[in-house]
Amino acid sequence: MFGKITHYAIDLVMVSIILASVHRNTGLVFDVSHFSSIDVRNWFGQYLSFGETCYDKLIIILRISGYFKQKNLIYDHVEKEANKFIKEKTGRDLNDFKK
Repeated sequence: MFGKITHYAIDLVMVSIILASVHRNTGLVFDVSHFSSIDVRNWFGQYLSFGETCYDKLIIILRISGYFKQKNLIYDHVEKEANKFIKEKTGRDLNDFKK
């Protein structure tokens, strides 16, 4: 019994984190205006807010862990092109100029 309740609670937290990540990455928000009861709207708003908080804490933990690194596609592309350009002009790598 306690195991099932814990399982459902964890599932609810994971769903709220997924909804928070959809909100952060796409700007799409769950429309609570479809609920007729104001109490349900308030509860669901708090549920989504809880998901945002859990999402923030999860991102902090992932950054601190050292197992994840953030990629910047624009910076990586510019660095690759600069390395190619410097290699053509000088015959050396960009890393040779870094201290």
